[in-house]
Amino acid sequence: MKKIWLFSKTNDLVWLFLPVWVTWAICFLVPSTFHQQSLPFWFWILIIVGIDVSHVWSTLFRTYLDPEEFKAHNKILIKAPILAFMICFGVAFWSTALFWTILAYLALFHFIKQQYGFLMLYLGRYGIEVKNRFLKHSYVLYFTMLYPVVYWHLASGLEFNWFVEGDFLLLPQVLSNYNLVEAWVQKSVPFFNMLYFSFLLAWSIETTYNCYQKKQPFPTGLFLWTLTTAGNWFLGIVYFNSDFAFSLTNVVAHGIPYMLLIFVYVQRKKEIKGVLLPPIKSLILVVSMVLTILLLALGEEYFWDMWFYRENGQFFESWVAYPLSALENPIVQALGMALLSLPQITHYILDGYIWKNNSKNPYLKPILLQ
Repeated sequence: MKKIWLFSKTNDLVWLFLPVWVTWAICFLVPSTFHQQSLPFWFWILIIVGIDVSHVWSTLFRTYLDPEEFKAHNKILIKAPILAFMICFGVAFWSTALFWTILAYLALFHFIKQQYGFLMLYLGRYGIEVKNRFLKHSYVLYFTMLYPVVYWHLASGLEFNWFVEGDFLLLPQVLSNYNLVEAWVQKSVPFFNMLYFSFLLAWSIETTYNCYQKKQPFPTGLFLWTLTTAGNWFLGIVYFNSDFAFSLTNVVAHGIPYMLLIFVYVQRKKEIKGVLLPPIKSLILVVSMVLTILLLALGEEYFWDMWFYRENGQFFESWVAYPLSALENPIVQALGMALLSLPQITHYILDGYIWKNNSKNPYLKPILLQ
């Protein structure tokens, strides 16, 4: 049977690439003064809650809310949140700063691995013969993300962070005599940026030449996925020194493909099992899933704000008044942080199991490559 991609080429363009390209256009079109401002409230609701936090909760439909999946993964589904809570509580009680640092690097690792996972799906579509002799696709993809991350750790005066200020161990913050190397870093950035794009150009040429030489179809999806990842991480981290640009590009490129993957998995699994839903019921199913994860995301942010931040009380208390004051006791604070970070960390852990092509995930191959 001929292998086809999870979505049609049109859907790939609309759902995987176009949203990311639109974020680039927005970043270029908004005034420079907008980049220097704090994130507006509508942005927090739409992007952070609506995509970033919601995509974490969408994992429920691939795990705990599916009896068959829960049975297949019951050990990790039970152990992961218990162990994560215990470790998070211990770390948060020991040091809040260390807690956010560990969480930031876990998130970074998770985001990088998701891009790699989608690359593997595209390689699965085009087959093992789509190989580069010198510049392997996976190495190039990792490079497109690691270079901006290295820049992030070396540059000074950046206006954005992953979770909270000081979560990453940045060289300007940990090196007392950073002024001695700052001038070298600033002078070197244009040169390394040129190398960055030269490397991508060389990969593009080799990929195109190999397809021409072997008379193979050009791997459009793989090509666009790699270059879109490169452009997104470069613009969001290196080019724009803006919390708005980083958050927008980062969240959209990560959250939308993941939620789409969950929705398609649920729908296609029903079809494989012989449950054919008419279009209207399929739409109702997707809408109900979206509303569910959105409500859970709002609930999570409600408790973060009530127990810790107290930044959006005017919004939340217009719906449900805060019955408790902000947490002040160190032990209680650590318990609260461990509890509220549990969905996110469990999501990171489970992703390493539920998307592996093995006997515990028999539906992956027919759903993703059928």
